[in-house]
Amino acid sequence: MKKGLIIHYIIAIAAAVLVLVAAYYINQNPKNLWSAGIIILAGCLVAFTQYQIIKQKKKQL
Repeated sequence: MKKGLIIHYIIAIAAAVLVLVAAYYINQNPKNLWSAGIIILAGCLVAFTQYQIIKQKKKQL
């Protein structure tokens, strides 16, 4: 596995963890729904784009 691909895996995992933490934060404090909701949407977008990059780079190998 190339070094560039490992970085994309790390970013995708970090984004997925961020989404889970934000969901837990909403569960604990529903008053901050907007800010945690934006974090969840952004984290999902980052994780999905990293998945697409990983998929594309694996095809090139």
